[in-house]
Amino acid sequence: MRYLHVSHQYPPAIGGSEKYIADLSEALAARGHTVDVYTSRAVDFHTWANVLPPFERLNGVNIHRFWSMYRRGSVWRMLHFGLRHYWENRSPIYEPLIFLGGGPISPGMFTQMLRNGLSYDLIHLNCLVYSHVAYGYWAAKKLGLPIVVTPHLHPEQEVTYNIGYQRTVLQGADHILADTQAEHDFLLNMDLALKPERISTIGVGLDPAHYPQMPQPEARQRLNLPTTGTMLLFLGRKSKYKGLELVLTAFQSLQAEFSDLFLVAAGPETEDSQRLWQQHGNLASLYVFDKVTDTEKLQLLQACDMLVLPSVGEAFGIVYLEAWLLGKPVIGADITAVRHVIAHGVDGFLVEPGSASAVQAHIKTLLQNPVLRQEMGQHGQEKVLAQYTISQMTDRLEAAYAQTLAARG
Repeated sequence: MRYLHVSHQYPPAIGGSEKYIADLSEALAARGHTVDVYTSRAVDFHTWANVLPPFERLNGVNIHRFWSMYRRGSVWRMLHFGLRHYWENRSPIYEPLIFLGGGPISPGMFTQMLRNGLSYDLIHLNCLVYSHVAYGYWAAKKLGLPIVVTPHLHPEQEVTYNIGYQRTVLQGADHILADTQAEHDFLLNMDLALKPERISTIGVGLDPAHYPQMPQPEARQRLNLPTTGTMLLFLGRKSKYKGLELVLTAFQSLQAEFSDLFLVAAGPETEDSQRLWQQHGNLASLYVFDKVTDTEKLQLLQACDMLVLPSVGEAFGIVYLEAWLLGKPVIGADITAVRHVIAHGVDGFLVEPGSASAVQAHIKTLLQNPVLRQEMGQHGQEKVLAQYTISQMTDRLEAAYAQTLAARG
């Protein structure tokens, strides 16, 4: 079969939805399908700067990258103006501002879909919050192509699913792929009259072979980190909603009691994190990494004793699975998606969103109980191997594609 995957970004761009579509594309290609990806040339959704080559073939996947409109300050202001007024009365007159401000706006991608779309059996649109899904949907509708969409919606963040054109995509798609059962149920409970047979929960998957064990001291040495002591790891884009400030506050409070404790904060810097470093940048035993390579990310997970990511904006949280594969317990926020991933008290802890004291309390529990850390990490590893491998995920994806094509006759 020939499939076209359309995504806002694609690796080496960093992000859970980028990894999701890349893993699926490569797994399908390995099974003999022809997979093309249409995406932007960006690695940074804040600017959509065009830095990647127009075409690459990686791991059996043909990646076509298109020029996108640069997102400058005026475009951001247009987006914020549109969103601010849209929520007042849901007036569609503000939707073009949100669409243009959101991006990536790639006229060449839209044109190429119209020109070559009929050579594919199905089009799969990835990550509903960005504008490429809207014009990808319009192109597919015009051509009469079957449409599958993975929204990666965040129930707590209405902007990821409830703009008018986003609702149109959800209502008009042939099939919707949910990351979790919580997202599946949320979609059914929206006022879109979606039928259960049009939604499949395929989850997120990892290849265990890509996560080899390494002695903790060796991983730390490679990263120039202390080879002894207990390491907390924050790993993710340092945006406000990811919860870095909560982790820093909790860490600062715990330092007096646990003298060998140190914190590593790794992930792309943002304006939010720059403000945080002005307040907390002089903390002792704090190590800061900007954007890390896949190798460094793996070493950080091998080096840590626990992952602490109390993010309130997740469609799934694939980094929790990555930590589990390496036997590490995790701490996440008690939000809709994450509570269907982390089993509280079994393979990690869920904390009240926005509560630094709750983060601190659960970190302290794990610091005081090394055996519990080991047990939770082991339970998480067993969960990933039983439910969240890329092979299982691809099986479910192929079944959803087949169901979609069969429904179209």
